[in-house]
Amino acid sequence: MKQFDRRCVLLGMGAGAATASPGLRSPLWAQAAAHKIGVGSFEVNILSDGTLLLPTSVALPGRDTGEVDALFAQAGLPAGGIIAQVNVAVVKTPDALILIDTGGGGDFMPGVGKLADALEGAGFAADAFTHVIFTHAHADHLWGVIDPFDGGTRFPNARHIMSVAEFGYWTKPGREADVPDLFKPMALGTARRLTAITERIEQRKSGDEIVPGVQLVDTAGHTPGHISVRLQSGNEQLLVGGDALSHALVSFSNPGWRWGSDMDAGQAITTRLRLLDQLASEKMILLGYHLPWPGLGRVERRDKHFRFVPV
Repeated sequence: MKQFDRRCVLLGMGAGAATASPGLRSPLWAQAAAHKIGVGSFEVNILSDGTLLLPTSVALPGRDTGEVDALFAQAGLPAGGIIAQVNVAVVKTPDALILIDTGGGGDFMPGVGKLADALEGAGFAADAFTHVIFTHAHADHLWGVIDPFDGGTRFPNARHIMSVAEFGYWTKPGREADVPDLFKPMALGTARRLTAITERIEQRKSGDEIVPGVQLVDTAGHTPGHISVRLQSGNEQLLVGGDALSHALVSFSNPGWRWGSDMDAGQAITTRLRLLDQLASEKMILLGYHLPWPGLGRVERRDKHFRFVPV
């Protein structure tokens, strides 16, 4: 039982998503093939690093169980657990081949670590990537960057990009002593991996354009330096949102609820509300890292709330 509890805590640090709600696709536990869409002249391939299971008690700490169960039942969701897809984006532009986040790797949690095989199966060689962008440094977004054989990066020719605030936060000496117990193992493991690739990291700021049409967007709160990535080509746009909106029901219908893996709950709520309003107003497509496969949808206003509508 202790082993299971520890596993749930570790999982809670980086994961969170809904399986389905009215109008959402049914969940799949593994995705064997890439999902491809176009954004103007860009090609976006979505690959799966696997699937995680998160107890609702970890995802929504302090929230009344009956309230959560009632909300989920109304939406046709099972009680007691949340299936979290891990949707990783590969973006091909005329100038670059970009990987956004690198999955959890083989030593994070059962159910993830499938990205390397997914990339190979889709025809993407690791040494072909020109850029790797990290939305943030939680394990399920960062730990897959490390090559298990030599301890360096899996992507030898890529520029590795992370926000200044995110890199500085996780690499501060003794960080593990400053974070809640939930995040202590995460802090140690992330610091170790960032140390291994420190010379490869380019620290950038929100608003920076990495290549034409690929811009970093401030979505801090889930972590101190969390960023999203706006893709724009011609008249088409897509936001790769990382974990800014991570649950296809709660993040949209109840954005003011605290999410267990948000490191600054207040700022995360403010970010969610701002982002929901922006996405709904601009009718921009969202790609969510943990939303139901393949994680693509639009945000619609519904009375005083919002909803996620898959596309």
